[in-house]
Amino acid sequence: MIRRVTVNALIAVVTALLTLAALEAVVRLGGETDADGQFTFMGHALEEPYAPMAGRELKRRKLEEYVEKQRRLLEEYLEKPDQAIHIYDEWLGWTFRPNATMDTWKGKPFTTNSAGMRSQREYSQTPPPDTVRIALFGDSFTAGNGVGDDETWGHYLELELNQAGIRTEVLNFGVSGYGMDQAFLRWQKAGRGYAPDMVVFGFQPENLNRNVNIFSVLYFRHLPFSKPRFVLTAAGGGGGLELPYHPVMPLEQTAYALESLGSHHLAEHEYYYTAPRWWSFSRLAAFLHVALTPRDRRDYGLGKAIVDAFANDVKAREAEFFVLYLPKRGDLLRLHEGAPHPYQFLLDHFDEAYHYISFEDQLDRSYLNFAYYPDGSHYAPEITSIAAQTVADEIQSCIESGTCELPRFEDRNVIFTSASSGDSA
Repeated sequence: MIRRVTVNALIAVVTALLTLAALEAVVRLGGETDADGQFTFMGHALEEPYAPMAGRELKRRKLEEYVEKQRRLLEEYLEKPDQAIHIYDEWLGWTFRPNATMDTWKGKPFTTNSAGMRSQREYSQTPPPDTVRIALFGDSFTAGNGVGDDETWGHYLELELNQAGIRTEVLNFGVSGYGMDQAFLRWQKAGRGYAPDMVVFGFQPENLNRNVNIFSVLYFRHLPFSKPRFVLTAAGGGGGLELPYHPVMPLEQTAYALESLGSHHLAEHEYYYTAPRWWSFSRLAAFLHVALTPRDRRDYGLGKAIVDAFANDVKAREAEFFVLYLPKRGDLLRLHEGAPHPYQFLLDHFDEAYHYISFEDQLDRSYLNFAYYPDGSHYAPEITSIAAQTVADEIQSCIESGTCELPRFEDRNVIFTSASSGDSA
């Protein structure tokens, strides 16, 4: 009987091993490897051993390649720091270099003032007594990559409101490459000091991915900086925020930290790096892990918490908080195909909690034409002007109806020109 049990157990083990080997072969033969070395089976990008994640498509490369890229980018930056549009900032990771002038798409001027704002003008930290000051925060879609200084939606917004009879100045604190976390921190570091009456946060949904990134080379692949990274805490029902490390590491340490990321204390907070796992050498095990693990939604919850904290801080300084939804071309395509936005619950929350502005309904299918995205991603002036008009209409209505509080003005009539009908507000 002992022999029979032993034989049966051995047969069962051998059968199981042969079955697993056969399934492993099926996965390996049935999958595809792209030019970046990413292996995909049945629509699932499989985790590779010792490989970081690069972007939403989860394409992987060996970590050594990223370390080498980091060193090269760092050397290029340190050789000519006075020519870079982005400069190191220990609080924000990076920011625009003050008093910079460069050419953007087709030679159009991209200018920053002495405070690093996208502007050809200087601003006093004390706002004019008869002018509504609006501050903009966000990424390149707010900063205005791809268009000239006089074609950003912030520039058009100032024109629209002044033409409507509301004395207005718009300060553009947007910085390309920013996550929502950096936009919030830029408000804390720089925006507060300019005492705006209104703050407009440009929500570009791809930024949700940037919130869980620390080493920008793992995600953008063209910036040598690291960035701050909030994490959710148990405080406030899981909606509390803390910074695991801040200020960010010195530039000289980034390549070494990236090289030793597997054992570095930041590894657990870098979403775009997968620590080595012994089972990832098996295609079958990697497939089962990806297929059976629910999609991580921590980027969405973290994004909500960041915007809520941003809004609360703005309101605590007696300023109005607006969220402008800035859809990319892919978001518009999803809209016109009738597919729901995966982040729709965030838009619903913004609409319920804040002054929420969306202009995607004004962009019909004709705006899917790549001619409206001159650098392949960012808006052409035709779209920035629509965004500006939509924001201007919302702000004008908010001011004239009294929905927006403006505590800085004892007599709100001073902000209206004689051509405005707002003196009855």
